[in-house]
Amino acid sequence: MSSTNALIRPINPPGATQSSTSAVDTSIQLTNTVLAVVKEVGDMLNGVPYVKSLSGVILQIIKVRDELKVNKKRCGEIIDKVMRMAKKIFEKLAEVAKSDQRDKLAKLEEQLKEHERTLTDVHSALQKHQSRSKFDRLINRGLDELNEHDRRLDELKTDLILDIIFHITMEQASTTIPPAQPQATTDRTDTIDHLLPPKPHFLVERESQLEQALKILVHQEPTRIAILGGGGFGKTTLARTILHDPKINERYQARYFLSCEGMSDADALLLGLGTMLGIKAVPSARLASIRGILQTSTTLLCLDNFETPWEPFETRTKVEELLESISDIPELSLMITIRGEQRPLKVAWSKPLLLPLSTLSPKGAQKIVVEIASEDAINRFTIQLLEAIDGIPLAITIVATLLRDGEDSKSLWTHWTTDSTQIFNVGNDRQSNLDRSISLSVNSSRMTQNPDACLLLAALSLLPDGFPKGNALKTLQDCLGISSIHIIIRTLRTVALVQVINPDTSPRIQMLSPIRLFCQHFLAQEIADALPKTVDHYMDLLLAAGNNCENSINYHKITPEVKNMHTIFQKLFLSEIQKDGLAELVKALGYLTNWSTYIGYYSKDTIQLALTKTQHIPVCHAQCLFSIAQLYYYEDDFTHALEHFQEAANLFQQTREVILQAKALEYLGDTLRIMSELDKAEDALKTSLELYIAENYIHGQANVHYYLGLVYLDRNQLQEAEIYLTKALEAYKQIPSLLGQANAANDLAQIHMSHGNPIKAEEFANQALEITKKANYATGEGIALHVLGQIYLYMDRITDACQALEKALSIFKHLKDLTNQLAVVYDLGRVYIQLDQLSAAETLLEPYRSMDSNTIHSGYVLTILGWLYTCGDRLDKAEHYLNAALQLHQKFKNRLGQANVFAHLGIMYLKSGHIDEALEAVKSILSLGRWWRVEMCHFWVLGDICIIEERFDTAQSLLNFAMYYARKALCTYQQGNIVRSLGTLHIKRGHVDRAIRAFKRALTFHRAAQWVSEQATDLKRLGEAYEMLGRTEEAGAAFKEAEELMESVRKGRQLSE
Repeated sequence: MSSTNALIRPINPPGATQSSTSAVDTSIQLTNTVLAVVKEVGDMLNGVPYVKSLSGVILQIIKVRDELKVNKKRCGEIIDKVMRMAKKIFEKLAEVAKSDQRDKLAKLEEQLKEHERTLTDVHSALQKHQSRSKFDRLINRGLDELNEHDRRLDELKTDLILDIIFHITMEQASTTIPPAQPQATTDRTDTIDHLLPPKPHFLVERESQLEQALKILVHQEPTRIAILGGGGFGKTTLARTILHDPKINERYQARYFLSCEGMSDADALLLGLGTMLGIKAVPSARLASIRGILQTSTTLLCLDNFETPWEPFETRTKVEELLESISDIPELSLMITIRGEQRPLKVAWSKPLLLPLSTLSPKGAQKIVVEIASEDAINRFTIQLLEAIDGIPLAITIVATLLRDGEDSKSLWTHWTTDSTQIFNVGNDRQSNLDRSISLSVNSSRMTQNPDACLLLAALSLLPDGFPKGNALKTLQDCLGISSIHIIIRTLRTVALVQVINPDTSPRIQMLSPIRLFCQHFLAQEIADALPKTVDHYMDLLLAAGNNCENSINYHKITPEVKNMHTIFQKLFLSEIQKDGLAELVKALGYLTNWSTYIGYYSKDTIQLALTKTQHIPVCHAQCLFSIAQLYYYEDDFTHALEHFQEAANLFQQTREVILQAKALEYLGDTLRIMSELDKAEDALKTSLELYIAENYIHGQANVHYYLGLVYLDRNQLQEAEIYLTKALEAYKQIPSLLGQANAANDLAQIHMSHGNPIKAEEFANQALEITKKANYATGEGIALHVLGQIYLYMDRITDACQALEKALSIFKHLKDLTNQLAVVYDLGRVYIQLDQLSAAETLLEPYRSMDSNTIHSGYVLTILGWLYTCGDRLDKAEHYLNAALQLHQKFKNRLGQANVFAHLGIMYLKSGHIDEALEAVKSILSLGRWWRVEMCHFWVLGDICIIEERFDTAQSLLNFAMYYARKALCTYQQGNIVRSLGTLHIKRGHVDRAIRAFKRALTFHRAAQWVSEQATDLKRLGEAYEMLGRTEEAGAAFKEAEELMESVRKGRQLSE
């Protein structure tokens, strides 16, 4: 009877939470206990040679511990395991030696000799670690050998030895019981409990099931519970934890655990029960004897792996009848573990029923790794591997054990990507070999009874996101040419090969990743049969939906299947494809690309495979070029996008595909716009517009009007921008296109902000928000919230701005949309800085500072980091990040981004007293373009420089220009800064009264902007001006208020930290 469970290590693994000192004390105490009991038994059974030999080798292993020189920690773990085994066996041998049954020890001869042989090999292996002279060889082979012997110890039949000893102690009582009415002692002794396998070292994410089971077992009478779940889900671990709980020990006089593995029918199960209970009755009286013993005390019986005898259809009825007979015993509580989701009939299972065990969360998976290996084992590759194996506890435990035993996480991840489940096969039993565990389900009698089951299983293995459980199953059934798909699904669930996810919302039939990969490896013929039929099903879906992403029916049909479609298309492109079906396939793939970008799934693997298959078919190749260009475009890789859009447009022109040529030019134009090539962008877009007009394609015209509006917006030609965006909005309403309306409304909101009309801007932004929510367009909703945040920021509604931007960031994080995250982070960072929450701003920006810089928005985040450190007077860091931002914007030829950085550099250099560098920075601004916000900074910094150089008339003119642009940009806090600079100018000129008025105006602006630290600076300057006029009381009040404000800022920063 095996009690080994791969989730359980009965020793403390490296990195366990127990302190090293405590662990050493425990080992010494254990060794001393074993030493005493082994010597005692050796003296008492001196005439039994196989006991004497075993005692000798254990004493030799104890001696080795003090002589270890190499791999001491690992050797110590193995010695401790030997000591624990020895303690159990020799304590029970001592009981027999003291009884009148010692002559029955001959039954143990073979088992004890096998034990001795294994321990002799372990002793030899340990001896090799006594000398450092062998260190080089041990580095390469020592740990491997130790690990092999560790596994051999796990395979020793310790439980069988304990069982035999138990039978010896029970034999006298058994022989005195009449066969027809057997009796068993009701005394509570440890002789029954020693049959239990050891208590698991830990239990992860099964606490609720444990609590529910204990509540039933302790408070209900009688109790019948079934622990269900897939293979390797920890059913046995939970059962063993329950058996060892103190409440169970107190409640039940006897506890039994029987593994049913290897028991193929009711007779085998009956024999196993009889053997466990020490019954010698003839087969015809065996059941009566079993019932007689089990009813003599309050008993908890656990039947583990019960599916083995119960699963075969031909044996199921008899097994259920046997289970029913046992479960009828009033004094008996029954607990079974069974693979799958179905309980045996004929048993009144206790309510509430335990739900089948589920997979573990990523956090739970990492906890197992830490428990078995160490915290150091958690790294990027380990996390990737844990995510890939879908939270199956057995797979996680095997990974953790391999890591503990010296495997490298990067190597394991590489093996997973090539060998899939093969890396999890570390033994031959179901608890250490994942493939064997899965194959038990695949080859079960329920599966073999239905010839279509494996074909459906193969089809589902091609779909990483599973398949919808509803009416679509009928379509899949017809496509595969099978019958009774719902019955097959029920069978697959019963044997735990599939599960239902999201049962309350959008139920889907899904396979866990290791099972899916197993099927792809071992069901090759079924995969070959299922693949083309499954591809046909998804092609039909795509061709029917087209690019109509806004249709809610299409949306709910297509979006959950996008990853599935990529997977099966890739599989198909890796096989032989007939050219006559390639055009339809590429057309469907173009639709798939559009849907993929719509939901933010930018995988290029599928389209790159398609490119290799279409090289000699120009139209198909052009469509593939356009699709991959779209992916580059949405990933902000505009250089590659530009190249592929241009190549696609040329091929479409050669093949006279006018609308497709116009589409490629449309995207080409917007790519050029983003790269600040505005003249080229305008030319490409106008050519595209002419082609669309010639073909009377309204949707294309609407798109081009929209992109032309953006070109003029980037040029600051607001009147032209408003004309084209309004045309786009009206065309999108005509189509209709909710997404187009939302995008146009968002940009019209920005134009009205630029016109100084925030009320109208807010109206358009809210319109866009409402449309995107209606269209289930999460990206558009995030953009609308972002625009609203910008509007609120300009209106000095700081709290509203903060809330809108935080909501937008949350949406983009959920979508894993890095580009829009960076855009929002830029503005949200500005808000935190304006609120003097510098620590909060730094925390916000931290995850983005060192990321891959292959995106234009990374430059804006680096810019805001530079501003953050400028405000915090950490000017070296500020200069570092601003220069990094400048390089990035130069790489992407982003003139506005460069101008923005130069403005910030000018402010930073001015603050640090580097006047020449500040002057050089702001001189670069106007050569890049004309934007109100950067022109405002340009004139403001130049004005401050002229004040320092005492060129007062020039400073006055420059600051007046800066104020003009600040009003146009609706930048309240910057107006405060400029007015304060004017106050400083008045002081320099000796106009103190004017300076006081300027500082008061600056204070008003900064209060409106809710920028407290700037208010404190205004009050300090105001106090200094009052002092110049001898108005000490007013000066003191100003200084006091300034200090109070700065104290509130300091407290706020400490709180946020």
